[in-house]
Parts: sequence; structure tokens; C-alpha cells
Amino acid sequence: MATVTVGRVLAAHGVRGEFRFEYRTDFPERIGRRPFYILRDPVTNEITRVTLARVALQKANFIAGFAEFSSREQAGSRRGWLLEIDEAGVPDDTKEDEFYYFQLHGLAVVTGSGMTLGRVVNVIPGAAHELLEYEDMSGELKLVAFTRGSIAEVDLAAGRIVLQPED
Repeated sequence: MATVTVGRVLAAHGVRGEFRFEYRTDFPERIGRRPFYILRDPVTNEITRVTLARVALQKANFIAGFAEFSSREQAGSRRGWLLEIDEAGVPDDTKEDEFYYFQLHGLAVVTGSGMTLGRVVNVIPGAAHELLEYEDMSGELKLVAFTRGSIAEVDLAAGRIVLQPED
């Protein structure tokens, strides 16, 4: 099952086992519309399936409580874990030149002449723009700004991201 990350645990909140999350989505208003989520440890890939009991969306982050957690200690032990949803439940309502992060993972990064440089392994959110992290052919990690100035084309059907030619 493929998943989409919508948040990352910042800390426990309160004494009832609630979590404070940072957003990892461009559509925070969708958080809370579904009852079931997955908490995943990004280091060990351990998962806990959870049932949403309450959510409060805020400007910079959100607070959520799950039926499976009832104490601050339980929630505090999940710091850094990711909150995910099943990819199959994600609506296809993006506009042209908009993409979900999960759609970019694994795409080939190529030059305008078609030379493959590597594959996307991560999308790093930023204040000004996202950064694409890709692993080049030698296994080294590289970053490229996910902007019109750096990216010529994103072709999901062909499975590739074409970089702008360097001047």
C-alpha cells in the first residue's frame, strides 16, 4: 500500500495523548476528513494504524488525538513520526503544474538532452519553494530547486523530471 505523508509529529500536546504536528501537505483543510491514518517511524518503518478522535487545525501546525492514545507519554514516544494516509484516497484535484509529493518520488531526473542524472528520493518543503533531492548514478544525493527556473518539465506519464538547461 502506498501512502502520502500529511504531517510530522513535533511533540505531545496536553495530557490526553494528543499530538502536535507540522503540516506536510499543501491541503491542510483535508486533514480530519477521514477517520483512519497511519503513524510511521521514518527510521524503522514501524507503523501504527490509528483512528482520528479529534483534530484542531492551526495556522502553523495542527493538533490531533487518536483513539489508540490516551496519555502524554504514549504520544511523546512518537516524536518525529510521520502521519500518513492511503494514496488511493487522495483526490485527483490538482491543477496544471501542481503535484503531490508522492507523485515525484522515484521519477527519473534527466537533462534536456535526455541524459539520466538520477532518481528523486525526497521532496523537502521550504519557505520559498520545495527542493527535490535525487540520488545520482554514483549514489550521491543532490538537491535541485523545484521551481520553473530549474525544472523544464514534469512528465508523470513518462516518469521523468527534465531540468532546465544550464546557462
